[in-house]
Amino acid sequence: MKEANEKRENRPWRILELILFVVSLVFFGIVFAQNPQTVEASSLNPFLYWIYALVLLAICVTLLFPLVASFKDKKKLLRLIILIVAVVVIVGGAWLLAPGKPIETNAITKPSDFKLADAVLYVSYLAIIGAVVALCWSALRNAFKK
Repeated sequence: MKEANEKRENRPWRILELILFVVSLVFFGIVFAQNPQTVEASSLNPFLYWIYALVLLAICVTLLFPLVASFKDKKKLLRLIILIVAVVVIVGGAWLLAPGKPIETNAITKPSDFKLADAVLYVSYLAIIGAVVALCWSALRNAFKK
């Protein structure tokens, strides 16, 4: 009985996932059927806006579910606050450390574009290092547990 209730509760999310997936496949097919020759092609605009919408949706869902779950337990709320502060410190530190040194390009760019690109690279490097450390830690912990 409990499994049937869980399936019914998950059904709207499953339908939303399928709709988003089908729309993404349609946009993907349209873009590659037209075969744009340059990045400036106007056929890429709807595809890019769809990607922006999906990223925004992912960010909102990623923030919403832990926030809702954290109000049920004070420890989870404290962990969430610490996590948010840590992310702000990491991203802020990457922004402050990013040199933003302009390079010669054919496109018109602002100095803030270079600073943002450098900051994103630093955060990406930290994320990759964190993933490798977590992988090694998990392997070592599991090896010594047995």
